[in-house]
Amino acid sequence: MFVEKKLRSNAEKVSFVKSFPGRLKTWDATLGKTIERIVTDDKGKTGLLIFSDASFISISFSEQEPGPLLRSLLAAQAFLEPHYPEAYQRLSKLITEDKEMQRMARLENIMGAIENNLPQIPELKDALKDFLKKRS
Repeated sequence: MFVEKKLRSNAEKVSFVKSFPGRLKTWDATLGKTIERIVTDDKGKTGLLIFSDASFISISFSEQEPGPLLRSLLAAQAFLEPHYPEAYQRLSKLITEDKEMQRMARLENIMGAIENNLPQIPELKDALKDFLKKRS
């Protein structure tokens, strides 16, 4: 149940990141625009060119890589959020939901593994009790 929800929440987040307001998808769309700021990730490898009209284009990564685009949008938040506050609110909500679905999917996977292995490993029950006692 949560594994499927995690996949859906991640797909929704990726779709939103790729269609983020102000994002230009072709270099031709940048003609005549003035570069206001260059934002790079913490490694200085990927980022965004932000133009004076608050539009932007991603640099150094492809359309198929939503992770670097998401990290770049977060790195550029201080500059872009005043122009796109609703988009950053939605992005924050999507990130939070995705993290929660990931957490719950992990729990579901762990519980499923325990349930599936319990018949074959009877000592698993006592091992789990001991494990939990040590962590309490």
